[in-house]
Amino acid sequence: MSDGSRHPRLGLDVVQRSAQTIAGEVQTIGGVDADVVIVSPAGAGLLDELDRLPERFHAVFLVQTDPVLASAAVERAAERGGRLVVTEQDCGAIALCVATLMYLRRIDRELDRARVVIAGGAAIPSLEPLLMICGVFDLTSWQASLARAFPLEQIVRDADVLIDLRAGPGTGRDSASIAQDRAEGSVLGITAIDGRSLLAPGVLRVALACPPGSVHVDLSMLRQCALAIVEQRSAPGWRQVEPSAVVDVVAAAARRAIDPRLAGS
Repeated sequence: MSDGSRHPRLGLDVVQRSAQTIAGEVQTIGGVDADVVIVSPAGAGLLDELDRLPERFHAVFLVQTDPVLASAAVERAAERGGRLVVTEQDCGAIALCVATLMYLRRIDRELDRARVVIAGGAAIPSLEPLLMICGVFDLTSWQASLARAFPLEQIVRDADVLIDLRAGPGTGRDSASIAQDRAEGSVLGITAIDGRSLLAPGVLRVALACPPGSVHVDLSMLRQCALAIVEQRSAPGWRQVEPSAVVDVVAAAARRAIDPRLAGS
């Protein structure tokens, strides 16, 4: 489901095509049925349209949606006991958390001694709290408005990892320039784990197996999923596994994060 609010300049036809692609990935890799619902920005609004969805929709995957609005949808669904809502941003948070933990493990840096800078973190609001509950406490949040007084190059000088989530003209080149002066792998953006097609289907699969409205996404679930993937990716040969295996790991982790009575339903 999408209202295109993440990139408002895109036409709804582009949003529709993007959502269709993601729905196809969810079905093919995750093995769950998925239909596309596009909400016109001029209509009643995303939150109201979520409430009006037919009962046959047991879960919703929000894509191409403004991060603040997407977070509000997740919170509202949990408060009202509605259908599960998982967002593109939360799946991205899991993927980036995994990449960060894997890099810190590779350089043998203890999590409680690591320093991570997140540039443009508003794009994925759950990333910072997720890293904290996974054990990374020294976090610096940097926004473009601070650039004149505190250039990013200066802020990341002693950091172990830079997670660069900035968007807009020139940011890709700037990130690449910063990466040239840093250890290989210490600048993260788009990771090797695709949250749309690998992480979301695992969470959706659990929601569809439980009573409608009984499962909701929270930081505990995101943490379980991230740590499960880290452990699996550390195993020999894991990087060569089929994508469906990642979905299975995420689904198992999501089950561990919910009420055991639901997990056994």
